[in-house]
Amino acid sequence: MQAVSAVLALLVGLIPTPRAATVFTDSFGNIPGWNRHGVVLAKSLPWESTLMQDPTLVHNTGGGAKFKMWYGSLTNIGYATSDDGEHWTKKTDPVVSQTLPTEGGALNQPSVVYRNGIWHMTYFGVGTDGVGRVHYAEATNPAGPWQKFGVVLDITAAWEDNWIYNSSLLYDAQESIWKMWYTAGKIASAGGEPEFICYATATNPRGPWTKSPANPLIRPMNDGGWAGLGIGGPNVRKLANGTYEMVVVGWQADYPSRGGKLTSPDGIRWNLDRSKMTLDLGVAGGVEDNMIYRQFPINVDGTDWVWYNTKNNRPGWNETVNLAKWSPSQAIIDPSKWAMAQGPDIPNGASFEMRNGRAQSLGNAPAGRLQTLQGNRLINARDYSVAAEVTPMETTPADRDNVLLARYTDRSNYYYAGIASWGNKYAIGKLVNGTNTKLTGVGSDAETSAGTTYRLRLEVNGTTISLYDGGRLVASATDSSLQPAASYVGLQTTVSTGHAAFDNVSVTTN
Repeated sequence: MQAVSAVLALLVGLIPTPRAATVFTDSFGNIPGWNRHGVVLAKSLPWESTLMQDPTLVHNTGGGAKFKMWYGSLTNIGYATSDDGEHWTKKTDPVVSQTLPTEGGALNQPSVVYRNGIWHMTYFGVGTDGVGRVHYAEATNPAGPWQKFGVVLDITAAWEDNWIYNSSLLYDAQESIWKMWYTAGKIASAGGEPEFICYATATNPRGPWTKSPANPLIRPMNDGGWAGLGIGGPNVRKLANGTYEMVVVGWQADYPSRGGKLTSPDGIRWNLDRSKMTLDLGVAGGVEDNMIYRQFPINVDGTDWVWYNTKNNRPGWNETVNLAKWSPSQAIIDPSKWAMAQGPDIPNGASFEMRNGRAQSLGNAPAGRLQTLQGNRLINARDYSVAAEVTPMETTPADRDNVLLARYTDRSNYYYAGIASWGNKYAIGKLVNGTNTKLTGVGSDAETSAGTTYRLRLEVNGTTISLYDGGRLVASATDSSLQPAASYVGLQTTVSTGHAAFDNVSVTTN
């Protein structure tokens, strides 16, 4: 018997003990990203509205100016040329205007391809019947005149909501076929904003077009993330290695929207997840502080440039066309790791900035709103720890309320723990179906100090939620409300006017 026990003990000793694994880190250093160059096209002509939308471009194509751009302005399509991509000369009159009943409500969102001496354009038209459809026109001169061939993609399914638009036209020379990606459906709570991305093919751009039986190819994630409510605005290019690349617009709430990038081996199979976000909002008060809209990328001498329309938060509805260039080193919050939010709504402007190598909350949220860095990397584990260095900067103790988030599945469900919360030095709480509940608290928020760095770690292990400071357990609670198999983490300055710096984030599975 003793021999058997010895063998069992030996076998047990051979079984490896599970080790903690670090699955996510961020030290908020410079990263490759978009370097914003600001507004390059704004309203300046009598026929233009304040909405300068959906640029489509060609570069070093078809002779003439180095850059050619077509853009929508609600009821017309304009044309502009440039030799540097930043300074543009507009054609005085629109190149495509409303002449058909199927364009009587709106006309915009061009997509242009040049092939064999012909310029091919698909565009969006809203009819006098209120139905949105994709139209087609062609020209021998990029500035027109454009010969219209009418509707080429119409409504055939109830889920399209009488609204198909945002076409992205491409001729695939390897397959000798025309391809189109487009948006269908409406987000019910956000008017005509897009819900799904779809696909169609044709041997002739004039039609007939055949919709893919796999439609909709891409659906919103329904996870409370940046593309949780809707996905649309595709622009697709085929890279030299055969990979398809699509830039998209995602809606987290009714408004606003941010940009992302997806890839596919065949143009049909696309993987959308929260880490695909590439372009977040700009800081409050800037030209990009309300919505990021449709993007159009071009490789210029080995570097990607992207033109896109964006809305600011000034009175009225104002959209401009902006330019950003890809840079190998940018001092920005990594949009593939974090999305900026304020409570249940996305902010009118970013609530965090990179400052001195740390993520700093800016105190710019509307009264009563939370400043949150919402994680975009999925943690495929129920039990884990999230750690970060947190340095409050406010003189008022109540404004030092800063917490870490764990088991975050959507904007209404997560655990949180940190300093100066609920009037305590340390506290743990939960948000379940939008209801905020304190689980435990220790000490007084007056015991926290501005300028002091707290090395916090929030651990979720089964039904136990624990908070550590500098490796010392400072608070613990038991709760079984949130037990997801996979979730996200987050960082939060809970007071709308609070300022704090966050650094050296890590997530370790237990």
